[in-house]
Amino acid sequence: MDAAVRRYVWVEDRRETRLPFSKFVMASSMMVIGVPPEQAFGLAGEIEGRLLALDIDEVGVERLVEMTSAVLDQQASAHLARRYLAWVEARRRKLPIVVLLGGMSGTGKSTVAAGVAGRLRLAPVLSSDSIREVMRTVLPADAAPQLRSSSFEAHLDAPGVGVVKAFREQAELVATGVRGMLRRSLREGTDLLVEGVHIVPGMFADDLSEYTGRAVFCRAVLTVADPGTHRAHFLTRLERAPHRGPQRYLDHFAEIRRIGEHIAEEAERAGVACLEMRRLDDVIQTLVGMVVDEVIAAGAP
Repeated sequence: MDAAVRRYVWVEDRRETRLPFSKFVMASSMMVIGVPPEQAFGLAGEIEGRLLALDIDEVGVERLVEMTSAVLDQQASAHLARRYLAWVEARRRKLPIVVLLGGMSGTGKSTVAAGVAGRLRLAPVLSSDSIREVMRTVLPADAAPQLRSSSFEAHLDAPGVGVVKAFREQAELVATGVRGMLRRSLREGTDLLVEGVHIVPGMFADDLSEYTGRAVFCRAVLTVADPGTHRAHFLTRLERAPHRGPQRYLDHFAEIRRIGEHIAEEAERAGVACLEMRRLDDVIQTLVGMVVDEVIAAGAP
C-alpha cells in the first residue's frame, strides 16, 4: 500500500497495549532529551517514514526505541542517541519524579511548571498557594492567622514582625500541607510537581532524604535579577488579567523583592539551582534537562 495513504502503524508496549504511532508523541519524547522542537518533528517524520516503508501494521516498542536511537545517531548526534536510550531505560524503573519549584511572586513559576509538566507528562501539578487556600479553609482563623494573607502581606497581620520572618512563618505552615502531598505521592509512587513562593530551599531536605533511592528529586528556584524586568511582569499581568488584582503586587514590590533575596540566599545555602527567567522556552528546557539528568543518574547501575 502507498505510504501516503496508509492508516498508521500500531505500537505495542511491554504490557501488550497498542496505540497508533504518533509523530507528536515521538517528537515530544525527543524534545525531552534536548532535541530542538523543529528538528524533533523532522526526525519523528523520518521515523514514521521508515515504519511505513517496512510495510508492517505493528511494531514493538523495543524496535521503535532502537529505530529512534539509530535516527538520532545518524541525523542528530551520538550523544543524543545515548541520552535517549538512557532516559527510556531509566524511566522503566518507574521511580516517581518529584519537582519542587520555588521563587518570589512574579517570576513565572506557574507558567514554567505547566511547560515542564507537559513536556515530561507529569501530573499532578500543585501550587503552594492552592494548598494555603485549602488550609485556611479548614483551619480556624485564630488558629493560623498567618495563612490569611499573601506571602508579601503576611507581616501586616503580625505587628512588629519583619517581612522575611512573617513570610517564613507562613511558609512553615504551608509546608505542613506540602509535606502531606509529598508523602502521599511518594507512598503511592506517583509523580508530583509543586510550585510556589512557599517552596523555600532547604525546608524539605529531611522529607526528601527519607525517600533517597525510592524517588527522583529535582529542586530549582526562579529568579528575575533586574527589578525593572520583574516589575514589567506585573504590568503585563495587569493588562492581561486585571481581575487578579496585580496592583497589589506593584504596591508591595519592595517586600516581594526582599522575599526573593531571602529565597535566593537559602537556595545558595542549600545548593539549589537558581534559574534566571529570561526566555521562557530556555528555562523550561533547562529544568526539563535537570530532571532528565536526575532520572538517568538514578537509573544508572
